[in-house]
Parts: sequence; structure tokens; C-alpha cells
Amino acid sequence: MARDPSAAVREPGLFAAGKRQRPGGWFLRARPPVQGVVTLDRRHLYILPTRGGLGFAVVLLAMLLTSLNYNISLGFALTFLLGGIGMACMWLAYRNLLDLAIAADSVTPAYAGQTAAFMLRVDNPAPDARIGVEAQVSAIDGVPAAIVTLDGTGSGTLALHVPARQRGHLALPRVTISSRFPFGLFHVWSYADLGLSTLVYPAPEAGAPPLPHLAHSDADEDGTPASGTIDDGIDQLRRYRNGDPLHRIAWKHSARTGRWMSRAGEPPRQPACWLDWNRLPGAMDTEARLSRLCAWVLAAGDAAEIGLRLPGVEIPLGRGVSHRRACLEALALWPERTRQGRRAP
Repeated sequence: MARDPSAAVREPGLFAAGKRQRPGGWFLRARPPVQGVVTLDRRHLYILPTRGGLGFAVVLLAMLLTSLNYNISLGFALTFLLGGIGMACMWLAYRNLLDLAIAADSVTPAYAGQTAAFMLRVDNPAPDARIGVEAQVSAIDGVPAAIVTLDGTGSGTLALHVPARQRGHLALPRVTISSRFPFGLFHVWSYADLGLSTLVYPAPEAGAPPLPHLAHSDADEDGTPASGTIDDGIDQLRRYRNGDPLHRIAWKHSARTGRWMSRAGEPPRQPACWLDWNRLPGAMDTEARLSRLCAWVLAAGDAAEIGLRLPGVEIPLGRGVSHRRACLEALALWPERTRQGRRAP
């Protein structure tokens, strides 16, 4: 039975795959992490001699030719001894990265113009130490390499500081894990595609004006607070009762009198504040508006109650760390979040 000549092309295989890809495409193919971990196994480790290694090989070749020409026994011995050391260095360099596990540790958000820190955890499953393990982002210029040395069955952290040039999503590009241990004769490397990303907030405006405070929601129609002032009950003290929250305890009075005292009045509240896009000067462009709103969100802190209004986005009044983070995320993703909200069913 005659075999179809095109069957070899249709059959999947290494040669066929290599023909369909561009030269070197197999070398740079992405390898997604398995359960969040990238393991540097034998199939994904690459090794080449460095310039120093090539020079070392040239010196060995010259020594071998000289020994052959003049029949120098000690020259043969020294050449073969140095060649064996070179081969041992190649194996040690390869083993220095073999079976290392790379995983995402933590990511810190950043502001535009700063650097975002991507933390990678490196685990060494072998009892031997790993020396000079280096991580670098080659796709972005100016990112310094991170180096770590691991003890046997130990772990370490690699911190990659990626510049955040503009607000929005910032993804960590492919990370190159490499080593030149020992002696720098061979360069061993592999790649880790971890799919990490973080948010870049707008750069806070330097010298932003004060917060546009407004009357609180429980104020009267004329803008004055409702019956009773904030300080009416704040200094009314009573004996501590089981179950009183910690923020109600009068620490100074308790320390002075030697008895636990609690405040009977309401804690002071900062006036509410709406951060409104439409109330900013019309001459400000988009990024300038977002920078001022970001500075106001940071200036409000945790005590003040703030709300945020953007075109198509409104975050109600609130306070605290989670509320501030929600406001910063809205500023970082605008108007992307607006478009996503319109596409939602």
C-alpha cells in the first residue's frame, strides 16, 4: 500500500513542528506554570560557554598542539587535567539550576513613575547548595538583576523591581533564570513565565490643594451638624464594662487614675468628602485630574470618610484601608473599568 507523501507533513512531530515555526521558535516558546510553580527540569535548561569559556578552550587547544609538536609529557598531563576541570565545571554549572522551583511570592502595587516589586520564591529540593542564582527581566531595559544563594533544601526570594511608567495593569514579562557558577566558564539559563501582574496607580500630584470637605450626611439642611456637637459626649467617662471596644477606652485617664475607664460619647468623626471629577478645573487634562484625585485619596487617610465620582464610576462614602484601595484601583483602571461595566449584561 502506497503511503501518502503528505502524511509526514500532517503527522505531529518535532521535525514538523520545527518546520512550521520560525528559526529558534521552539527555543523561546512559553511554558505555563504547573499549579503556580515553574520547575527547571532537564528539558528546559540551556547551556553555552561564555567568552571566558571559549578563551579557556582556545588555550587548551594551543597547549595540546604544542604538546603534540614537541612531545611534552607534562604538557599532555596539564592539558588533560585542565580539560577535566572544564568538563567538571560544565556539569556543576548545569546542576546549579537543575530542578529549582520558581513560584510567585508577592506583588506590591506602585504609583506611576516608581517601580513595582515582584517577589519570586525559589525552592531548592536537593541537599546541595545553589550558588549565584540570578533572575533578570531582559525585555525591559534598566531592570537590575536579582541574585540569591540557596542552602540545601532551602528557599530564597528574588526581588525584581520593574519600572511602572504609566498607570493601569503592569505584567511581569518573561524572567530569565541563569547562573555562571563556577568560574564563569559556562552560562546556564532557563525561562519562567509566571503570569504575574499588578496595578499601577496614578502619580499623586505634588503640592495638591487641601481636601474639599463637605458637611457630613447626618448634618442639617443648612450644613450645620445635627443636634449636639462632636465634643459633647467625648469627655464623658464611665467605668469600663466587659465588651467595650478598645477604641472607647480612655487610655490616658485609665493610666492616671489606675482604673479602667471608657468614653460614653461618640468618637469624633471627620466631615465627609466627595472627590468629584466634575468639580476639578476644566483646564486640567485627564492624567492631571487623576493625579489630583489620587493625592486627595492618600491625604484623606483612614479617619476621613470619602467618596469618589468619576465619569461612569461612583464609589460611595466610606473609610479604611480597603475603601482607599478601591478608590485607587478605580483611578488606576479608569476608563477601562467603565468600558467593562458597559459590556456587562
